[in-house]
Amino acid sequence: MSISARVGAALLALMALVVVPSAATAAPSSPETRILSSERNPDGATTTTVRVGPLIAKPHSGDGGGEHGMGTHTNLVAPLLPPCVNCYITGIQPDLTYADGSRANYDTGVMLHHSVLFDRARSDVTCGDQLLGLAGRRLFAAGNERTGGELPPGTGVKLGWLPLTWTLVELMNMKPESQTMYFDVTMTHVPASGGMTEATPVWLDANNCGDSTHPVPEGESTTTWEWTSTIDGTLKAAGGHVHDGGQLITAFNRTTGETLCASEAGYGTDPAYRGHIESMSVCSGDDLGRVNTGDTIELVSEYDTHHADPAAMSIMVAFVAED
Repeated sequence: MSISARVGAALLALMALVVVPSAATAAPSSPETRILSSERNPDGATTTTVRVGPLIAKPHSGDGGGEHGMGTHTNLVAPLLPPCVNCYITGIQPDLTYADGSRANYDTGVMLHHSVLFDRARSDVTCGDQLLGLAGRRLFAAGNERTGGELPPGTGVKLGWLPLTWTLVELMNMKPESQTMYFDVTMTHVPASGGMTEATPVWLDANNCGDSTHPVPEGESTTTWEWTSTIDGTLKAAGGHVHDGGQLITAFNRTTGETLCASEAGYGTDPAYRGHIESMSVCSGDDLGRVNTGDTIELVSEYDTHHADPAAMSIMVAFVAED
């Protein structure tokens, strides 16, 4: 084992002691974080699954509370043990599971309403330090569609020697009894080395720096939001998040006239989702378009809902290789 690998292993062990509540001091329901599995791939990268939990979703009273009366929400904040230190994350896939590894979804009476990953060691690109106080940089997000993705070869999101990663998870339970489950995040990563290009996560949100929600009426509607770019670089990947009824979310560079990414919602192919949103298409490539300081980046989301939603979302996370 190289010196850098030994140092990295020692730092991971130290972080586990710092961020994981001990059995002696944590409440029985306190979420913990641990490495569930880690495997070296033939190409030299490593795939690691980090598990957060147990997460206990509160029972649904059935009194019409919760989103559209469907279920009761539970919000949890927990540390996320990083899969590596001084490394690049090149791919990610979130999931919601039970202790035996089976998937938790609408067909089992629960959903992963939202999940967001943060790195407190860095400031957020579009919100700076005003986001939830000390939240840090938003790295990735997904709803129950659980869309993941891969960055182009040679590109990754950099984690330093002491990344302060954590996660916000929102569950919705449709059953009258509580449910216990786990948030699993599978990440592909490589050591920091020459030849890798760092991708900066850029969070685009129709209600940015707030709670990310906005109203949409019944039927067809369009919501737009603009951000004036503070960075220069090349877009490498992007993917969107919308709620039920969301059809498409697109990022445009209005200054250059380029369409940067169009992320489309998918429905109706997986019985576990019971007809609810089940996927979002992603964009990935060596050059999806330029972003320059001062450019106007416009986010446009399209909904077609059967009912008005006072708390819809229109989010896209873009990954930019800065110049």
